[in-house]
Amino acid sequence: MTKLRLFCKMILTLLALDLIPALGIAPLLAATPLSASEAKHKINLAGRQRMLSQRMAMLSCMADSDVQAESAVARAGGAFALFDQTLNGLRFGDAENGLSTEKNMEMLDALAAVDLLWQGYGRAVEGYVTGGEAASLRVIHARNPAVLKTMNDAVGLMERLYGEGLIAPDLAAAINVAGRQRMLIMKALKEACMVGRGFDSEGDRRALQGTIALFSSSLYKLRVGNAWDGIIAPPSFEIDMQLELVQAVWDWMEPYLKEIAAGGPADPARLSELLYHGEVALREMNVAVGLYEKV
Repeated sequence: MTKLRLFCKMILTLLALDLIPALGIAPLLAATPLSASEAKHKINLAGRQRMLSQRMAMLSCMADSDVQAESAVARAGGAFALFDQTLNGLRFGDAENGLSTEKNMEMLDALAAVDLLWQGYGRAVEGYVTGGEAASLRVIHARNPAVLKTMNDAVGLMERLYGEGLIAPDLAAAINVAGRQRMLIMKALKEACMVGRGFDSEGDRRALQGTIALFSSSLYKLRVGNAWDGIIAPPSFEIDMQLELVQAVWDWMEPYLKEIAAGGPADPARLSELLYHGEVALREMNVAVGLYEKV
């Protein structure tokens, strides 16, 4: 990170915490009550960050595996830029994307923890995307789980904070879980691809098995509701139909992902097919999350 960027972030942090009112601009950032619609929007975008953390790794791996290489590199670069912009927006506000400055100290700490890990992970992604540095992919493989976990913790905290009075808890949980499905699609593709890179093939196969199981069980809970996990059943016909569409795409992907997880080859032809269907599943799942946000 450049010194200029560090300085700007420091100023924005101080402004967010109202520590420099003498500048005469702190009142512009004074806390205002968060609306239910913005709370849902923030959970959606924070959840999307989890997906982007895996999307960067997945697309970098696909490019390194000669799977839609040129396109994959370009899309990885787009995911990098969107993650960085959204993380700043969640912390310091982004009017263009409907994000106000975060005022909750617990939430700011959680997002700062993500930013700390993002610095090293982001450099590795940037190194691969801009320079094709082979060593960067190993760093991406090693560091992306920690970024994902920390971002997931932040989304869970956001669900809890915003689900206390702003949003019905079962709806907040559904937005969180539906948003997580986007990440699991990218994570499954990443793990299937990384099997062939040889960094930790057996570990990636085991992780893939868990990802497949979690996506399938979560999609079922979203489709019928789950009182134990506090997830509301589809609150509209449109959401129900959208989840059915996601199910149809997943039903094609799941057997091939399971085959790789069980020890089958992750050859470029199969990965290319999975990547195509995964992008469709991601797009349709993202539509579903948007519908939940409008409830």
